[in-house]
Amino acid sequence: MSIINQKNNKGFTLIELLIVMSIIAILGTIGITAYVGSTLKAARSEAYANLSALQVLESQLVAETGAYATSQGACAADSPGNIALIQTVLPGFQPGQGLQFSYCIEMDIDMTGAGQVPCFRAQAFGNTAGRAAGDVFMIDCNNNKTF
Repeated sequence: MSIINQKNNKGFTLIELLIVMSIIAILGTIGITAYVGSTLKAARSEAYANLSALQVLESQLVAETGAYATSQGACAADSPGNIALIQTVLPGFQPGQGLQFSYCIEMDIDMTGAGQVPCFRAQAFGNTAGRAAGDVFMIDCNNNKTF
């Protein structure tokens, strides 16, 4: 055998490189999908925790005063000023910073929208700039929830 006929087989072929790149692309797609799903779940858990806190605070207020808080805030997304309004009647409500949702309280109404005296309905609206844009969750005096 002469040195001229020997092949140098130390590199990768184009097919091998394409296969590896395809596998990396598939794994990346799966990873991104899982990441987006987990961030949406985290954003929604903010609403669940804050609405549950509002329900507990309302129950405490009824135990202390015999009445639920008055309606507070505009029930719509992108209403960050509602937090200060809610805190005037429920000072224990501390939802944190960088909220994905806007919150409001409506008095003498239940989950179905029917008038019920005494009662309340607290709602969380997904802010348009957040991961949960368009989501709406509710809880009422009977602990009925949409989450």
